[in-house]
Amino acid sequence: MSQNELSRAKRHLETTQKMKEMLPRFFMRMMERKLSNEPVAWCMVGVPPELLKAFDLLFEWPENFGTMCASRQVAPHFIQAAENDGYSPELCTYVTNTMGYCRLLKDSGEVPEESPLPGGMGTPAMLLGSGFICEPRWKWFQSIATRFFNVPVYSSDPLAPPWDIDPHDPCIAKHYLTLLRADLAGQIEFLEKQTGKKLDINHLREIMTLSHEALSYWRDTLALRKAVPSPMGSTDYFHAIIPQMYLVGDQEAVDFYREMYEEVKNRVDRKVGIVEEEKFRLIWFGLPPWFNMGIFNYLESLGAVFAYESTYNVGDYFEVDLTDPLEALVQRNWQRALKMHDYGAETMPELCNPAVFGGFSGSSLLDELVEEYSLDGALMHLTRSCRAVSFGEVHTKNRLAKLGVPSLIFESDMADPRLWSDAQIKNRLHAFLETMEKTRQGGKIDDL
Repeated sequence: MSQNELSRAKRHLETTQKMKEMLPRFFMRMMERKLSNEPVAWCMVGVPPELLKAFDLLFEWPENFGTMCASRQVAPHFIQAAENDGYSPELCTYVTNTMGYCRLLKDSGEVPEESPLPGGMGTPAMLLGSGFICEPRWKWFQSIATRFFNVPVYSSDPLAPPWDIDPHDPCIAKHYLTLLRADLAGQIEFLEKQTGKKLDINHLREIMTLSHEALSYWRDTLALRKAVPSPMGSTDYFHAIIPQMYLVGDQEAVDFYREMYEEVKNRVDRKVGIVEEEKFRLIWFGLPPWFNMGIFNYLESLGAVFAYESTYNVGDYFEVDLTDPLEALVQRNWQRALKMHDYGAETMPELCNPAVFGGFSGSSLLDELVEEYSLDGALMHLTRSCRAVSFGEVHTKNRLAKLGVPSLIFESDMADPRLWSDAQIKNRLHAFLETMEKTRQGGKIDDL
């Protein structure tokens, strides 16, 4: 794989173009606070950013740092350093990217020059992890604290009801709600101890109010993508996820998603699509190849657009009583878990998700999406180093076949471009588009 096979994405919306200004401002604020020697927390998706903001805590997200390293095509340098240190190539490349970064930082005493952030991630004073979704995350921060930084760790582990029970049963609901409340209480106790601050409930309520307003605009924007032609594609989607993951609770996030909603609504009203001729409408499963986001534009040049993505999708928005913002956090997670369970949880066992990472869940949801988003096919990125988001793809492929919707599973990675085979993948994509065309004309679905 040569570097010229990889390309950066072209965005279609004016709002997402502004991320070029918004993100540097976000990181500059972080840099200014680092210089004042404020304590830094490293966090995982699954830790409520609203809670961190309520403590006015400076935080970094190694997973997000991994996507930045991937998009700048420097991740292989850090991943190789981790592999040289004994970490398996089969591990999550967000993990190995971080471990390699930490190894180089510790060995040299300086931020690696390859870092996409001039000041790096900052030295953590604490680590807030989460075991939700995948097993490496449970040991990831423990390993960092053991090998690189002698700092305290708190790992959240919200358990979820199995697919074959009834979570509407009051006894079962009580059990899981008790677990969620205890988990949140543990996070608060840890943060109070490490920051020396008491949680300000009123401040948290204000943050939650802004957070829910931002998420409601995001939810409504995604629903507009049911329109034909598609007013928004994956390049805009994956660039627009940052505020709902890290900036919720800020007025800036509310303003961003309000403006985005208005722009997409205007495109729907004017019937403006992202390609001149929309031939195929697709759903994307899995993480994107952050090092080669231009692959979405390549597909668009062939008339194929994505109307829905299975990851980083906030899904249904739930109205919750913010009088008690802590209980609101618990209920937001539980109500979403109930909804996903009702869709069928056979492809997504982790439902008590305290983040907005999302993930595909359930056969009933698949039926609904195919109809409401007018889907012609599905692309499934079997992400080599992320089993969590690749789990269930064969099952989903079989379900889609029963609905008469062809799908393609192809293998690569989200951060490591060494696993990308441009010619091979593009050949398979072209063959897949031909299959969709044959299916539309009444042919049988090929086993791709």
